[in-house]
Amino acid sequence: MSQVEFSRGAAIGRDNLIALRALASQLPLRRQRKVLSDQAGTHTSAMRGRGIDFAEVREYQAGDDIRAMDWRVTARTGDAHIKVFREERERPVMLACDLRQHMRFGTRRAFKHVLAADITALLAWAALQNGDRIGALLFDDGHEIDLRARNGQRQVLALLHQLASWEASKQVCSAQRLGQMLRHTQRLCRPGTAVYVISDWYGFDDTCEQALFRLSRHCDVTAIHLYDRLEATLPPPGDYDLSDGQQRLHLDTHSKALRQRHEQAFDERRNAIKQALVPLGIPWLSLATDDDALTVLHQGLGLQRESKR
Repeated sequence: MSQVEFSRGAAIGRDNLIALRALASQLPLRRQRKVLSDQAGTHTSAMRGRGIDFAEVREYQAGDDIRAMDWRVTARTGDAHIKVFREERERPVMLACDLRQHMRFGTRRAFKHVLAADITALLAWAALQNGDRIGALLFDDGHEIDLRARNGQRQVLALLHQLASWEASKQVCSAQRLGQMLRHTQRLCRPGTAVYVISDWYGFDDTCEQALFRLSRHCDVTAIHLYDRLEATLPPPGDYDLSDGQQRLHLDTHSKALRQRHEQAFDERRNAIKQALVPLGIPWLSLATDDDALTVLHQGLGLQRESKR
């Protein structure tokens, strides 16, 4: 049996999304840490854990937390009663996957949207193995599909089908789209949800920051940033031809000043987003399309130590 790898190329493949299930055991989300060393800055905040469901009302006993008092039943019976809650066995996991035009680019190994689909699939398989409920928001520039959180393999396969059969919108890329989808994610998520946003974060602005602030108040959010090497560093001095399959572009990289400005602009943009997330307690994972994605996810999610045991 050949070793399972992340996808290559410009197209999302259903078979590889399914095969990534073999790697799910290497990504134990139940061990994820909210504080991710330098990935998340110095802000500390405990994981909220699973939610709680109401179980029953019983008579008050010495030592019970009075904040759980059921005053309505207490008034009706004349005896003190409290509400008893039980921990949810299944935690909701929401996967927000960016498939916009800006993501349909790549010069190393795979396009960004292909890697985004792979990571979404892997997180879904890992959540299934953990017994969690899986929901998703897939979006591009013109339309979106949201899958409400459900458990079971059928839900994961439905998600993978949507990814593999995605037809890209022809609508022009809008910088405001990311903010719209983050607000939509906020509406979809119940308190206690683990939210993973997989995107190149193109169009990050004050609206995005406000949406993430509201989302992070009640959910555990992780930001996964994808980029291509060419976006970070121009190739060595020379003349290059680039194409999107329809148009061609000539790139001249002889200018040292041009290469420096290019690198500086990328670093400044990435650092600005990362620093905006620090006070929100949102971990920031950044990986290139040709990185060892599983290793980066281990380290970024605070799982590296656990995975070596």
